[in-house]
Amino acid sequence: MATAKLSGLVLVRPDTLCAWSGPSLLVMTVRGECGGEQPLSGFYFREARFLSECRLQFDGNTPWLCEAAALERDELHFAYVYPEVAGGEGGGSGQAGDRERRHPSGLAQRALETVLRCRVTTRDITIAGTVTNRASEPVDCELAWQVDVDFADIQEAQARRREQQAAIAIASGESAVTFSYEQPDLPYLTRLTFSPGFHWDGGRRSAVQRVALQPGHTLPIELRVEAVTAGAEGAADDEQRRAHLRDWRARFTRIDSSNATFSHAVASNVADFAAFPLLEGPRDEWLVPQAGVPLYPAFFGRDALTAGWQAATLDRGEMLDAALLRLGRMQSTRTNDWNDEQPGRIPYQVRRGPLALLNINPYSAYYADFASPLMYVIALANLFAWTGDHRRLDAHWDTARRILDWAREYGDADRDGYLEYQTRSSKGTKNQGWKDSGDAIVYDDGSTVPSPIATCELQGYWYAAQQLMGVLNAARGAYGESRALFASASALKKRFNRDWWSDREQCIALAMDPDKRLIEAVTSNAGHCIATGIVADDRLPAVVGRLFAPDMFSGWGIRTLSDRHVRYDPVSYHRGSVWAVEQASILFGLRRFGFDARALDLAEAQFELACLYPAFRIPECVGGYARGTRPTPGAYPQANTPQLWNATAFPLLIQTVAGIVPWAEAGVVLIDPVLPHWLPDLTLYDLRVGEASVSVRFFRRADGTSDYEILHRRGSIRIVRQPPIESLSATIADRIWGPMEALFK
Repeated sequence: MATAKLSGLVLVRPDTLCAWSGPSLLVMTVRGECGGEQPLSGFYFREARFLSECRLQFDGNTPWLCEAAALERDELHFAYVYPEVAGGEGGGSGQAGDRERRHPSGLAQRALETVLRCRVTTRDITIAGTVTNRASEPVDCELAWQVDVDFADIQEAQARRREQQAAIAIASGESAVTFSYEQPDLPYLTRLTFSPGFHWDGGRRSAVQRVALQPGHTLPIELRVEAVTAGAEGAADDEQRRAHLRDWRARFTRIDSSNATFSHAVASNVADFAAFPLLEGPRDEWLVPQAGVPLYPAFFGRDALTAGWQAATLDRGEMLDAALLRLGRMQSTRTNDWNDEQPGRIPYQVRRGPLALLNINPYSAYYADFASPLMYVIALANLFAWTGDHRRLDAHWDTARRILDWAREYGDADRDGYLEYQTRSSKGTKNQGWKDSGDAIVYDDGSTVPSPIATCELQGYWYAAQQLMGVLNAARGAYGESRALFASASALKKRFNRDWWSDREQCIALAMDPDKRLIEAVTSNAGHCIATGIVADDRLPAVVGRLFAPDMFSGWGIRTLSDRHVRYDPVSYHRGSVWAVEQASILFGLRRFGFDARALDLAEAQFELACLYPAFRIPECVGGYARGTRPTPGAYPQANTPQLWNATAFPLLIQTVAGIVPWAEAGVVLIDPVLPHWLPDLTLYDLRVGEASVSVRFFRRADGTSDYEILHRRGSIRIVRQPPIESLSATIADRIWGPMEALFK
């Protein structure tokens, strides 16, 4: 078993707690407050902040926090006492004698106990709780909800800089107050409702109530905060959406192992994944996910596609299908430089906050990404592999076809046979490959590479997209088009291995600059090339070896940039950090080509990394510090946690170590389990492929080999043991024995 223990205590964003549901997000301090020194805190709906300040006070004072808990994805819990009086007359924090301590106001020590539950729904938040008198005498004090609203964009809150602002009108009534934004293009309104007894004090921006409690008596209190916008769905419709979400979750493949820590890690990440749907738009888009909390509560194309195919082991691609539909409906048919649109491109991100709605930035639908379009085709092939459903394939077909047209016509603008990007928007994203930070692509001397830039992983995505589109064309009976696509992919692979190889580094080069000079930096991008299959067989051992050299493999994962490079920074975004989502893709590629030992090394690193963090949540990206030099990897300073595609890295890890390859159209699941020493068994219950399902237990034998047993089948489905088709280590005996073995299981 791996040395990892139960979920650890390495904290990222240690000053905040988050809860979310659909388009609603609550960010609070660990004290259970909004505002103050935490600029991002507040209640957001569709990325606009409808509550910027919120705190409960007693006689104008802050209660003592006893406990804070995030028990569910949509709930936060807090417990307080008031007043807390400093002692000093005895050991410990309790009183030494029988004299009762008192606050200067006269209240007895810890007279009032307060318990609050903050629950987020798709439309509002409710903070409900109780105040109980634990003293031996009556208590009289003032309770006050101090609140404020600013209608900031979440990006403005994070940057601590406003780019849009307007007056806010306040109207109060009995136990209620509304804040209306007087920006004609943003019809925002926050409605606050208080439990009976509270009244609005406009001068203090507070709802106040005088409380008199007898010993042992309890007062229920509640604050409801409702976000009101034009076009918001009604409460009845919200219930339909929540029911749809519950039904989707109920169909998940269940995963278990005798390694309880691993089971807990999987369950926690699956629960995060299950909480990410935005539940908006038409019914067939309700499962479209947001990208992460707290900074990305919005739809990001490549994040949704990557997470969707990684998680298909769980839901047979249902979330992926919704994302494909949404992206297809938003596929561009025009050229628009502000949004970096071109005919055939699909959105990279779709933001709905004030900055996007007012067109202050181009992110209402922003298309500057080369990974998303190609990932669309790759994801569609994965969806068809899991479902075998030609109707779904037909629904997405024209979008995929137009994407390949875009790649040929616009993606390869100089017709050199490679894709290169260049933003045209005045507020655009410079880098449009896997690494989208502005300083991600650097020369040997550390200077940034100017545009247009061709990065290696994009050529890999293009190769895989053409190959898989060839497979899909064959499935549709278009054999001539299929052959043409395979021929085009083959030609790309041949010239790529000729032009992108670095003899100096024995690795795939990072990029080509505008003059077609190789940028020979060693980066994790080469791992994407392995996964896509564009690296020639005779080059693969060298590339794998290079990625696991000490300057690249930190012990927690493969760094985004070699620590030998002059611009290496372990806590940068893309110049030395480690991304869990990348490790999952690289792990997939290693197993695909038979580098099983290295695949298991990477799987163990990811599992042990997850065990460092509460709820097994690997942050958006962690630091690149070597495992032997410090006990933790460090973290990018503004890392998101949880992150959608990190949560789905675990389902892909499971699919990969089990060697699962679905072939729904034929009613077959290919498997080739290679379980690590720390994972003695793995059971998948009700794995759905096509219209059938199967429950399979994988286990590790005493001699280190892995085997399987079928526990249950429903429908017509066959399990066949077969190493990956492109495995460089599989023998003829391996390939013959599997089909024969299937006859007896």
